[in-house]
Amino acid sequence: MQRDEHGKATRMCGTHTDITERKLLEEELRRQAHVDYLTGVYNRRHFMERAEQELSRAHRYGKPLSMLMLDIDHFKLINDRYGHKVGDTVLKAVADLSHATLRDVDILGRLGGEEFAVLLPETDQPAALDAAERLRETIANARIPLNGGEPVSFSVSIGVSSMGSVEDNIDSLLNRADKALYEAKGGGRNRFCGVG
Repeated sequence: MQRDEHGKATRMCGTHTDITERKLLEEELRRQAHVDYLTGVYNRRHFMERAEQELSRAHRYGKPLSMLMLDIDHFKLINDRYGHKVGDTVLKAVADLSHATLRDVDILGRLGGEEFAVLLPETDQPAALDAAERLRETIANARIPLNGGEPVSFSVSIGVSSMGSVEDNIDSLLNRADKALYEAKGGGRNRFCGVG
């Protein structure tokens, strides 16, 4: 910087670097760390982080909180009969249909394989059961067109659990939802079951 005899800046030199591309890359890396690459929903790790935040909020403000666990019925048969490409399309469809059916505040994640979880903030057991039925029905009515063949239909079984006390944590909600999910599967699939 050059200054005149009064100390006032008269000229300044410097360099300028456009970091837009680097910032976009950083943002993409951050997104990839949080999102399941196939379905575009939160991955297990980020889902659990968000769930812990919502649990803290529910405890702090005395609000209800519920959890859904979804498992695609007979997913192995879909992969075996139609191939993994169609199986991947079914996974994406479940994620897309879930997003379209759920509220914006609901948190959807893929826990692994064909298993998804949904955290329902400020949602008690009756409202969670209603959400589970809407989701089950939406998915059961979906069809994926195949080239030159009958469209693929699929269904989900859903387990529902709701926060019962301040001692509840995300693991206990997930475990109870998982038990309810297996009740739904044992009861014939394409259904939901709930526990408190």
